[in-house]
Amino acid sequence: MGTPWLWIEFNACILVALALDLGVFHRRARRVSLREAAAWSALWIGISIAFGFAIFQGSGRQPALEFFTGYLIEKALSVDNLFVFLLVFRTFSVEESLQHRVLAWGLIGALLMRGAMIAVGAALLAHFSWVLYVFGGFLLYAGAHMLLEKGKEIHPERSRFFLWAQRAIPLSPDKHAARLFAREGGRWLATRLFLVLLVVELADVTFALDSIPAVFGITRDPFIVYTSNVLAILGLRSLYFLLAGALPYFRFLGTGLSAVLMFVGAKLLAENWFHVPTHISLFVVGGILAVAVAASVLVKQRGAPSAGTDLTKRIFDSIAGLASGDAAARRAAAHELFQPGKALAESAAKAWLADRELASLFVRDGGALHTTVGIAVRPETFARIRNANSLPSLAEVPPDQDAEEFELDFPGGVRLDILTTKAPNQGGAIARFLEKRGEGIQQVELAVTNVDRATELLRTRLGYSPIYPQTRPGADGTRVNFFLVTSTEGQKVLIELVETPRG
Repeated sequence: MGTPWLWIEFNACILVALALDLGVFHRRARRVSLREAAAWSALWIGISIAFGFAIFQGSGRQPALEFFTGYLIEKALSVDNLFVFLLVFRTFSVEESLQHRVLAWGLIGALLMRGAMIAVGAALLAHFSWVLYVFGGFLLYAGAHMLLEKGKEIHPERSRFFLWAQRAIPLSPDKHAARLFAREGGRWLATRLFLVLLVVELADVTFALDSIPAVFGITRDPFIVYTSNVLAILGLRSLYFLLAGALPYFRFLGTGLSAVLMFVGAKLLAENWFHVPTHISLFVVGGILAVAVAASVLVKQRGAPSAGTDLTKRIFDSIAGLASGDAAARRAAAHELFQPGKALAESAAKAWLADRELASLFVRDGGALHTTVGIAVRPETFARIRNANSLPSLAEVPPDQDAEEFELDFPGGVRLDILTTKAPNQGGAIARFLEKRGEGIQQVELAVTNVDRATELLRTRLGYSPIYPQTRPGADGTRVNFFLVTSTEGQKVLIELVETPRG
């Protein structure tokens, strides 16, 4: 149905909308509020619905149904895209004020690449009808792969593409630059933010390999495939800021999307023998997604995963707060991190304090155990927190241990150890923690007067196995040992017993 004038008019409207969005409304890097994100999301969805009705008025019911089905599939797969964007931004510690800029440039790249991919797909279908079977088989594989790989951790900073880009592209040494390129020493250099943009673009290309064949499974009209793709991803940035906080709750969306891909794949493979009308396809796709979202909401309401997810988000936000330029914000963030770590250690060590001799070995502050909460962060976050807190001295860590650290002391006995890995790819303790869980509370230190005696009592009287058979050197001349303990609430915590040097 796409005449040359329709193509020209549609793309002209998109270019004008992008120019207004990026050049007027979001010209400066800033944090996007929830209200603003909701307004822009509603606007783009409203424009897409209006466009679908325009197709109905101009071309009839069938093309309109094809557009809405393709748009729904693309929009749902785009939400799955948001999980990856959230992970990328957290992995590389991209500030909220800069995330919109990355997504804006990512959107422009996505439009260009998807336009090219749709053109290639349409040309292949026009000349080789058997390509439909290739698309169908690929979608079945993609859906099954998504289902089987659900829950597998993604590490964008370890991808071959990112590691290659770091080596091949001349980079600015400024890891916190707010622009994609910086001019230094008379030449232009890419910044770390540009590498993040490349990772975002790569993620979008990967998702387009699923979504574009899926829409071709609904319609053969390149104009409908293109417009449904473009309108779905145009609102992706606003949708990200609207849903970023709620994304962890969509636990069954991946399962629903895998079912959608497999349904469209099976439809393509069986098309010569069994035709599924477009309105039935729309009903099936919408029904699968509705069930997936409803199941996610119901599980959330039962409260099983929500408390842990909320705590994880609070911890992540508080870690970012430690790098704030405002001293009061840093104190508040430190308190938010210290309290759950302290409570976890006290709960886990409750049985220890019932032994009189063991209890006498713990150092106390006004009756409470002398506690330091250890926060594991990535090297770039480590540098930002240290800079924001007037460059506290680094601890002297034994050279054979995978750690760099410094301590932050705040009023009220709030003590934090900020830890990072010296060798991200060498499998040290901190590196393993960051790889498995991301930034967060890695350990809790309890001060003791005699770490050897405390270790012996825990092993012989209470049956706890230490991580190390013998105490070992710690930072700044301390002697330490570690115990992995389960609290009374069933949470595991790594407790480090620390004996300070006698002065």
